[in-house]
Amino acid sequence: MTRRGALALAPAAAIAIGLAALIVPGRLAEAPRERAAAAAAAALVLGAPAGAAVTIGPHPIGLSIEYPLLAHDLGSGRCPSSALVHALEALGSPPIRIGGDSQDAVAPAGTPAYPGVSDLPADFWSRVACLERETRAPIIVGLNLASGEPGWAAELAASARAAIPSRLLSFELGNEPDIYGAPVRWWNGHALTSTAMPWATYLARARAVAAVLGAGSVLEGPDFASGRWVRMVPALTRTLHLRTIDAHFYPLDACRDPATATTAALLSRQIQTKIDERVRLARDARAERLPAVISETNSVSCGGVAGISDEPAAAVWAVRMIVRALRAGFSSVRFHASGSAYDPFVVNAGVLTVRPLEVGLLFAARVLGAGGVLRAIPSGGALDAVAVTRPGGARIVVLSNYTAAPRWVSVAARGPVSMVGVAAAAPVHTAAVATVAGRARVELAPNSVEAITLPPTRPAH
Repeated sequence: MTRRGALALAPAAAIAIGLAALIVPGRLAEAPRERAAAAAAAALVLGAPAGAAVTIGPHPIGLSIEYPLLAHDLGSGRCPSSALVHALEALGSPPIRIGGDSQDAVAPAGTPAYPGVSDLPADFWSRVACLERETRAPIIVGLNLASGEPGWAAELAASARAAIPSRLLSFELGNEPDIYGAPVRWWNGHALTSTAMPWATYLARARAVAAVLGAGSVLEGPDFASGRWVRMVPALTRTLHLRTIDAHFYPLDACRDPATATTAALLSRQIQTKIDERVRLARDARAERLPAVISETNSVSCGGVAGISDEPAAAVWAVRMIVRALRAGFSSVRFHASGSAYDPFVVNAGVLTVRPLEVGLLFAARVLGAGGVLRAIPSGGALDAVAVTRPGGARIVVLSNYTAAPRWVSVAARGPVSMVGVAAAAPVHTAAVATVAGRARVELAPNSVEAITLPPTRPAH
């Protein structure tokens, strides 16, 4: 296709696009400098990795984009702008879930007027097809369960199948059906209602949609957002023949308690433990020998909060979230975009503007690449510390400093190390650090995640 558009980047975000080069051993973003080994602060001595090893799957990072926003970002041409294509390629062509609240208010193009529903643009699927051809990104199509019209699901699925190769296409039945009624109303056969949907109604609708999609369709679900029906997930997985078990997760809630949505809360160590609320689903998936994913997440629910979700703190949180989710048994984390404060990037007239969250995702995509093996470093103390061994043997230590002060660590290394990090005070920083007596003494920025690339354990021959 004819490449169009431009990539509009602030200087720090432009550095982030080059993170692939920054973390390769021997490639540095700035002149090497040795940090004083005689600094007064004591250094935490990091030991060797220990415990269970987690192999990083092909798509640790994904996106979840609402239907109207994706229609907007795809533009009005035959194919999307080169800026959007390049941004997705920089993330490793991540899975794109098309859905969210909007999927339960979407009908096929040309659908007559229906309460609470709008139809898709006529050229929507042809543009999605072009996006897939350019990026080879897997597509997850969210289907409407709230309206109780399985025929719509069949028609949307047919359009998607005509556009996307089957090996890259899957479907999702409803968005957060366990909390239908608030805020998404559902059609009870007579009117849109704000009452909670009964389990029997949900199950009947999910079965009906699965039936019209046909045997062999790749389904993921149940896309729950609460613990209301979580005990039913194993049986539901077998009933609907799910291939992936998924859930939503937001660490902070601006819908019901906006006062608690603060930068300090987002950066706290305690916020990382909230993913434990979803760990049961990862265990259920493991018992069924299926992958588990966080199919929708972001910093703060209900579209985020300006001044928090669109600041560098969101980048720090995102990297920590991905690492925590991988260690908890989830294979992928999809970050939500809805045309609001927490979107990772904004597309207007073919021009893509990177926000800090995207910087964090780019950082994670380079550090947590597919095939890497993740292991905890138990001597991390007040830090969260993990080691990543990349295919080919490259070693990276990823450290989270949760304090508002710098921290010093000492890492065993055969030679100088390179370092790149994201911090709440600045999106990206880099450094080179010399070794003394087989150890590198490294300063971690306040409220940061740092990736330290170590030289090979054995000299190259």
